[in-house]
Amino acid sequence: MAGFKGYVVSKTLVMDPFGGRMFKIDIVEERENPGLIAATSGESTGLTRDMLEMMQNIFRSIPMLGQMVSGKIPVPRVTLMLTEEEMEELGGKIDVGEYVYVKIQGGKIEILKEEH
Repeated sequence: MAGFKGYVVSKTLVMDPFGGRMFKIDIVEERENPGLIAATSGESTGLTRDMLEMMQNIFRSIPMLGQMVSGKIPVPRVTLMLTEEEMEELGGKIDVGEYVYVKIQGGKIEILKEEH
């Protein structure tokens, strides 16, 4: 079985081509940011690694850049377009910030709301 834990980052009410109401739901997965990666070989490898470590420390001290080089980053994984009936089948209300499990097994994809 494959799958991942994600969370809802947006939920938008949209109109389908026939005038019906649909919900667009975007789910992302948080992944660890690998940071800066040195792709060198030879004599300069140690120096390059030391320089990258210093640069990462500097970037972490700058609020906007710190987020990009450390911690977790959201990776878009699933966008759903559901009718009101389908939303009810999913378990009713699903809101931004809620966690879900996306399971992939036996040719099926399941999306389950996290139980508290």
